[in-house]
Amino acid sequence: MGIDAVLKVFETEISDLKKKVESVGKKIKAAIPSPSSADLLNRLVGKKAAFTLRTGQQVIGTLTEHDRYNCLVQADDGLIILLKHALDTIKPMD
Repeated sequence: MGIDAVLKVFETEISDLKKKVESVGKKIKAAIPSPSSADLLNRLVGKKAAFTLRTGQQVIGTLTEHDRYNCLVQADDGLIILLKHALDTIKPMD
């Protein structure tokens, strides 16, 4: 068996192993549920946070409630409805 044939066998085996590793990785990710954004926001309800908008503005207040598209925040100057698509980051302060 020549060197080219041996290399071809190794390349095939490496390719097969890569596919198996990818398959196992996908199975592991599927088995471990990741929290949804709603789950993460539910943990912040009633807590003070800094909401950074995509414009760079920052709103500091307590997350009162949220739905699919909005966050209701109690700030020092009253209630504010923040649209989720306008948010860049939410940083808990407590």
